[in-house]
Amino acid sequence: MSLEAVPTTRPQPPNWTDDVLPLITDPYWIPEAKRSGNSSDWITEMKYYGNWDLSKYEDVTKRVVSIYQHLRSKTMPITDDPDDYWPEEALGKIRLWANAGFPLDSSSAPAPKLIIPQSVEPPPTYRIRRDIMSLSKEELAVYQSKLDDILQVGHLDSKWQELGFLHAEWCLHYQEATFLWHRAYLRYVEEQIDFPIPYWNCFSTGSANPDSPFAGVPPVFFEETYVSPKDGSVRPNPLKYALALNGVSKDPKSRLVTRDPVLVQGKSAGAGWAAKIALFTFYHEQMSHSLSQKNFTSSNTAEKFGFPWQNIPSFGENNPDSNYPFRFDFDELFEQVHDNIHGWVGPDMADNSYTAFDPIFLSYHANMDRLTSIFLDSNPTTQLTSRYPLQPFLDNGTRLAYDDPRRWIYTTIGDMAKDTRALGYTFAPPLSPDVKSSSLKSSAALFSAPSQPNGGRAISLPLLSETNDASNADVKKRIPYVIFTGVGCTTSSYRVDVFTPQATSMVPNPTTNPDFIGQVTRIGMGRGRVNGRRGPGNGRCRKPEATRVLSAERVAERLLEGGPEAGVKLVVTGFESGQEVGEEELKTLSGFEAKVVWLSS
Repeated sequence: MSLEAVPTTRPQPPNWTDDVLPLITDPYWIPEAKRSGNSSDWITEMKYYGNWDLSKYEDVTKRVVSIYQHLRSKTMPITDDPDDYWPEEALGKIRLWANAGFPLDSSSAPAPKLIIPQSVEPPPTYRIRRDIMSLSKEELAVYQSKLDDILQVGHLDSKWQELGFLHAEWCLHYQEATFLWHRAYLRYVEEQIDFPIPYWNCFSTGSANPDSPFAGVPPVFFEETYVSPKDGSVRPNPLKYALALNGVSKDPKSRLVTRDPVLVQGKSAGAGWAAKIALFTFYHEQMSHSLSQKNFTSSNTAEKFGFPWQNIPSFGENNPDSNYPFRFDFDELFEQVHDNIHGWVGPDMADNSYTAFDPIFLSYHANMDRLTSIFLDSNPTTQLTSRYPLQPFLDNGTRLAYDDPRRWIYTTIGDMAKDTRALGYTFAPPLSPDVKSSSLKSSAALFSAPSQPNGGRAISLPLLSETNDASNADVKKRIPYVIFTGVGCTTSSYRVDVFTPQATSMVPNPTTNPDFIGQVTRIGMGRGRVNGRRGPGNGRCRKPEATRVLSAERVAERLLEGGPEAGVKLVVTGFESGQEVGEEELKTLSGFEAKVVWLSS
């Protein structure tokens, strides 16, 4: 070997000026448009919370070990976007810089000393569920190919059919476990396809605007074909051409899942499209209302392993739960709007036996899971029946056991109530932002929000007729709500549109009909498999104890005009027939009678 070929110097270690500071002030892995803003926010937050400056050499050298550990464990930076987390290459520069004695610039002589050892543990990785509207054609094609090649959505006797029956025959509703059971279901699906389910954000600001690209169901669910990343072939789009239950849709003329014709037509449906999208104005109010609550559940929907202490406003001998029959809790309010949107997509999505055969179900529930996560993060002291089993899931929703009698081996509510990162996934921010709400915090703010005691709030219900003067100032400070009690599972699905007593128009449009109060959808549990092996219920629904609540604040003056006993008008429509349900049939069903109550704000 010649002398010229022998290296005479070692590579220069990273230094603060050229290598480390730019990672903080100009993080290369973040899109250029966001870099300066993210960097400035991070530096400002650390000045506020830690009284130290990330842009100062002296401050960073003093805290470099803690900074490195937090960065690598992804507890820093505090962010809504998992793409902001530092990649291993950037963390390696921090470690090499510290171990070289913190060189200030290229002229500084290294002073090697082991400050940060190289970790033998791999960095934590998460599946990142992204807004389906933010994915490129190529990224979507990977997801579509998973549905095609692994789940085989277009075939009978496939994993897709098994997953649809798993939901139809085991899902839990009208109880505390509802959304956490579905969380386990989504985790199981992701384990099968080894890919994060992209979410459909129906809580976006654009989803209530008929002219927005975010209105309606995302277009990819109606496209004809996609290009397989596996072999470049053009294939039928599995997000559209998915086989319904046993190859028979709710529309018996179709083998494939079917959706509301107005959604299929889109903007070409004209006034029908505008009226359909307008309902999201109301749905967003319901979502915001549910997310603003402090309790996840109450004794009405909890699994009753323990005493419902949260119902008691003060300790004493005369506080029967019957005094407080209506409660505002996240699970009941959120399931109410959840059912509404299922019915809105319909017809397969509007029947529990059929709903999970539509690929929209996965993306819709991924967003419901995202919002549930925001609620749980915002209320870290909420009470849950942590040991309740979510059958048939095992190992945090990654495996199944349909007939093992040992209930203690199953995934529990407590398992699924963890931070989603403990379950191996997280969410990227939506492309169109969530609807703004004074009660809805960003997930970034939640990490630093102080925990508040959460003992629940019992609600007494002075009816309007119980006040001395229906027009007095006290009543005008109250908010009217329409309450349905005794709600439980039904076999068929129904839509209940609620109007003021003076209503002459029964058009359920919140933007054009001032007498429309709101909508409650009752998603029927269906009949299970076509052969009837399992029917509705089977222990998966609580007995009729749930409550459904509609805020009538926007029509308060109209309700006052009608007098204290006027009540409301209901139009109940059966999803299967498309016809209004008569009084005689309604008498056979529980939970279809409404009363108006006036609560203190």
